[in-house]
Amino acid sequence: MKKVYFTHIEKDFDRALAAIFEKEGYRVVTEAEDNIDVFIDTTDTFVAADDKAVGEGIEIEAAAEAYRKNVCEPLMKLEEVLPRMTGCKRICFLNGSYASVNACEATSGYGHNMAKAALNQIMTITKNGLIEKGYTFRLFDPMDGRIEAKKAAACAYVYFTRDRFHDGPDNRFRQDERNLVVRDALGREIPW
Repeated sequence: MKKVYFTHIEKDFDRALAAIFEKEGYRVVTEAEDNIDVFIDTTDTFVAADDKAVGEGIEIEAAAEAYRKNVCEPLMKLEEVLPRMTGCKRICFLNGSYASVNACEATSGYGHNMAKAALNQIMTITKNGLIEKGYTFRLFDPMDGRIEAKKAAACAYVYFTRDRFHDGPDNRFRQDERNLVVRDALGREIPW
């Protein structure tokens, strides 16, 4: 039986995605164990003090806490699971347009957004080091609050479990696993 590891199963999206994996015959786990096929980080933590608006500055401690919660803690969990991965060895992280230099329209929450932007770059470096060892990567925006969680989870499941050669008409010239893109719950590629 294939196994999928979730860092958290707390939100509607997480529960819906875990239910789809179970329905499709995966064993869902939240603790590191041997023979993990798919790693999914569902962390998307907002720090309360990280709410200053444009022109108010950045709360340094809140930004540091957002980085610890959204980058450091998930990467520690990945580090623990990584040597235990077998099968398709797929690594998936939630991310979104708020982490995009080109697409972000946020007017607050800069610590969170900077942390997720840093995660994009860390995933690029990690991918470069692990792609030759058979690991593959996905970044996904569930569009929390803008699309129903069950619909977003269904889209995420397909994106997390299929190979990149099926990756849609806007990506027909880049159909391999070496490309790291963020896709949203509507299947669109988000520029970063």
